[in-house]
Amino acid sequence: MDVGLGPGLMAACYGAGALSSLLARWSGRLALRVGHMAALAGSVAGLGVSLGVLLGGPGRTLSQPLPILFPFARLSLSVDGLSAYFLLVISLVAVAATIYGPAYLQAHSPDAGPARQAAQVLALNVFLAGMAFACCAGDALTFLFCWEGMTLASYVLVVSDDRDGENARAGLLYMVMAHGGTALLLVAFLALTERAGAFDFAALRAAAAGLDPTTRTTLFFLALGGFATKAGVVPLHVWLPRAHPAAPSHVSALMSGVMLKVAIYGILRFAFDLLAPPAGPLPSSWGWTVLVLGTISAVLGVLYALQQHDLKRLLAFHSVENIGIILIGVGLAMILWRSDGAGAALATVALTAALLHTINHAAFKGLLFLGAGSVLCRTHIRNMEELGGLARRMPWTAGLFLLGAVAISALPPLNGFVSEWLTFQALLGGASRLHGPAGLVIVFSAAMLALTGGLAAACFVKAFGVTFLGRPRTSQAEHATEAPSSMIAGMGWLAAMCVILGVVPGYVMRLLDAPTSELLQGPGASAVVTARGPLVLSTALTPGWTQATAISMTMVAALLVALTAMAWVLRRGWRQGPSRTAPTWTCGMSPTARFDYTATAFAKPLRLVFAALYHPRREVTRETAGTPYVVGRIHYAGEIVDLAETQIYHRVERDISALSQAIRARSTGRIHGYIGFVLAALVVALLLFGVERR
Repeated sequence: MDVGLGPGLMAACYGAGALSSLLARWSGRLALRVGHMAALAGSVAGLGVSLGVLLGGPGRTLSQPLPILFPFARLSLSVDGLSAYFLLVISLVAVAATIYGPAYLQAHSPDAGPARQAAQVLALNVFLAGMAFACCAGDALTFLFCWEGMTLASYVLVVSDDRDGENARAGLLYMVMAHGGTALLLVAFLALTERAGAFDFAALRAAAAGLDPTTRTTLFFLALGGFATKAGVVPLHVWLPRAHPAAPSHVSALMSGVMLKVAIYGILRFAFDLLAPPAGPLPSSWGWTVLVLGTISAVLGVLYALQQHDLKRLLAFHSVENIGIILIGVGLAMILWRSDGAGAALATVALTAALLHTINHAAFKGLLFLGAGSVLCRTHIRNMEELGGLARRMPWTAGLFLLGAVAISALPPLNGFVSEWLTFQALLGGASRLHGPAGLVIVFSAAMLALTGGLAAACFVKAFGVTFLGRPRTSQAEHATEAPSSMIAGMGWLAAMCVILGVVPGYVMRLLDAPTSELLQGPGASAVVTARGPLVLSTALTPGWTQATAISMTMVAALLVALTAMAWVLRRGWRQGPSRTAPTWTCGMSPTARFDYTATAFAKPLRLVFAALYHPRREVTRETAGTPYVVGRIHYAGEIVDLAETQIYHRVERDISALSQAIRARSTGRIHGYIGFVLAALVVALLLFGVERR
């Protein structure tokens, strides 16, 4: 396929998928199948375009003008190395989601009417097209159109299955936060287009070269605020744990695994391309702000995830954590870019780690959300406390979820370990290069990253153990059956990505050459990170490069397989006689599901250790059997508090409510009062903007 035809083919597929919603007039099931097949075709076309650009040699850019819609702007698509890499990430997860989606929607919502199915098909195709073309936009208008289309379509998907009003409230919060972020992006883009006199990125880049440092930094932080809101960076994350679980599970996989990465693309595009000074390093405040925000998001994300008992909400909080890990790499690359000596190589290592974690997180988070969706469609339960024992009833789902849990916990030999290992290498190298307070901050960030890895492993021991092991705690869990084969296939695609990206990461490094060399204007990722063949990773941390930091993921995987086989052989060899089973001794009582370890009990020690952060609340209800000395039953309920929500948003909400009440109290209905308000607003506007104009 000619790569140049790829964007047109993608648009045709997604357009056909959106139009297939009209089929719901005759058959909602047919509309679902045709719409998802068209989206699958568009995703495959996206894979072809991205691989064609990434493997086509350094500096290859695919440009394509769009039809003229406005007399004042030329719209275009431009797929360079950075765009192609994020298009690859989007397309990989989209393939799995479109395979998984039809069977999931039919199993989870068998009573859905044609109108809802048509809306879901239409919104899914617009959502995928918005994400893909936002990363391929060649001008500000195309980017903002696609960005807004992505937001509106994802909102429709979030509220598409609203049964008790909770999804509508989550969608409303999402829309408010998303449009607040879009407003910041709009200001940043308009400030650049005013100076450039055009909307295309080349003109914006040229206009930004003449900006003074204060204006350049102001525009960067406006853009960072807008993108950080969409990425779910703390403290702008409050919409994420509500909106992502509310969407259908394959859409949750796309929102957590992919949509957040479009915001990461925007940060990289603004920092290293549009707003980067023509010469010299980036302003130090940019990189340090991103590094600190990433560290805070990583730690708080995993701490809040540990206390969640809703399986999808737990995964949503882990997205906050992993976005933080990506931002740690991005921030360090911004700090070290264009520095002398080994600093430039370390910047490449840091950016490589961030980009690699971007695709790794898309793979394992997509897999975990699809696994949670399989549990949900078979049990209609998201609370882990009401599940249990699913490994015997859903063995494929349990095995694939376990693989995703190992990957997200950064355990070898899967992909999460590789990118976090590279992030550690970059942080340790940066700490040895930067001394004083700067070095201490980087060491602290490395320590927090290590803490994050340990807590993530603990969190997924809880999630997998309580959900899939032990005895079923409800009749829904007891009668659960395995998910349909197409849903297993969707999960299997992402599981294969987790294994490939982890066991042979050296082969993946070539895909990172184009984005790293174009952004950092230096050697590509494979020239700095990989040494001694494609299976051995090394970094520029030590003078010898391969002496102290080299690691072979393939050998690690082979060693683990060999140890597992050896343990199995030894166990078989030591067995002297036939096995026999006997009930567990439980003080004379019959074991029940109430004997099993619960998620609440598992998380309690950490809840006590971090009580200052959680502000835990609990309610204990005792039912007595006629006398206060005999307790028949105890009911325990507890919750934790999100400090960002209570200390920032609730206060802002109270202030806005108070201001609204004050305005309402002064709205007397008299015309001269309103004329006075208009005059006062005019005077304030003149004071703010008229003086500068003069």
